[in-house]
Amino acid sequence: MGRQESWKKRVKHYARVTVSAVLFGTLSAGVFAILEPKFAGHFYEDEPETVRFETEPETAESETVEVTEPETTKTEPETEETPKETVSVENVVRDEIRKYQFSADDFERMNSTLQKVASGADHSLVEVRSRETANDFFGQLVKSGKSSAGVVIARTSGEILILTSDTVASDTGSIEAVFYGDKIYSAAVKSVDEVDGIAVVSVPLSGLTARDGQNIRTISIGDSSMIHRGDMIIAVGAPAGVYSSSTVGSIAAVSFNTISADGNVKDMIADIDIDPTYGSFVINTEGELIGWVKPEDKSGGHGYEHIVGISDYLDVIETISNGTEFAYLGLKAQEMTQEMAEARLPEGLYIRESIQNSPAYDAGIQNGDVLVGINDREIRRMTDYHEALKELRAGEDADVTVMRQNGAEYVSVHFSVTVAGR
Repeated sequence: MGRQESWKKRVKHYARVTVSAVLFGTLSAGVFAILEPKFAGHFYEDEPETVRFETEPETAESETVEVTEPETTKTEPETEETPKETVSVENVVRDEIRKYQFSADDFERMNSTLQKVASGADHSLVEVRSRETANDFFGQLVKSGKSSAGVVIARTSGEILILTSDTVASDTGSIEAVFYGDKIYSAAVKSVDEVDGIAVVSVPLSGLTARDGQNIRTISIGDSSMIHRGDMIIAVGAPAGVYSSSTVGSIAAVSFNTISADGNVKDMIADIDIDPTYGSFVINTEGELIGWVKPEDKSGGHGYEHIVGISDYLDVIETISNGTEFAYLGLKAQEMTQEMAEARLPEGLYIRESIQNSPAYDAGIQNGDVLVGINDREIRRMTDYHEALKELRAGEDADVTVMRQNGAEYVSVHFSVTVAGR
């Protein structure tokens, strides 16, 4: 007979087996919980998602239970239900707004919001002055010159760039910029665009105090192409004839593809009363710059002004901000219409006007010609013309090709045009 194990050893053996089983089961369950989501897609196919468009929300009342009723000898005639008339959400909202009685507090809150937007542009607005000194009749030294509103559009590592009117930049005297808080600093003309009546002047950062340099802010540029009729706008700068004034209006009309010199622009008419003498810039309710008002666009004092959208002039502003001139040929052209195509005009841009004394006019290009090429680029649409202008430089000679009517036919004519700057 062999030696028998004691009961203590047998208890320890069974205890170890039990603990090992528990640990193994726990470990297996944990591994399964971690790996099952990753491998489930390999064993089970996902059910396709059902898309449902509901016109009305489902309610418990929509569920019906079929009930059988005892037959009766008397039946009532069936009547057709009259469909209920539906009202659009827009009409409901409009009617509710009409019925709402606005209080003085409502107008105060709205006015306060617009005031904050207008005041938020103060640190970006500038008064640009041209200063000329001369002796008067008594020999006393006096200063004279012009002034116009300006707005800070960019800041580089060495200067602050201000968009303003070309009237102050055309004088031969010195230029100074008056920032918010009557901080006056010397400025210099960067470049002038006399065709559009704008200029860019610069103020060196080295001449500013550290505090003033921090307070001067660059205004955000908005997208004027997104402006629609009825949108609210705010005029800042000098709309009341004095600087640091503002007023509120709205867009009354929008015209797309309005013909201008060397391009098409979006023409906007605003229902706003402005004194354009000293210049006014237009911002949207987000405080973004979307355009300006030209002094010569005064419309007879009827409270409507033409707004120049900034998006149509970004390439020009970028060019003159770098101290160079944007190419200018002086053509008012349009893309071919269906009627022109049916009349078998050559494919290109129909020249409505060769602006008098412009480079194109001096070279011999006439009204009624069809622009078809500039240098090696074919011109078919206005975008082609705009891209060709960006490749030209002031002072260079450009080979401009037009189709000119000669009897019943059109013939190709080449002109050497000396490009000017805007």
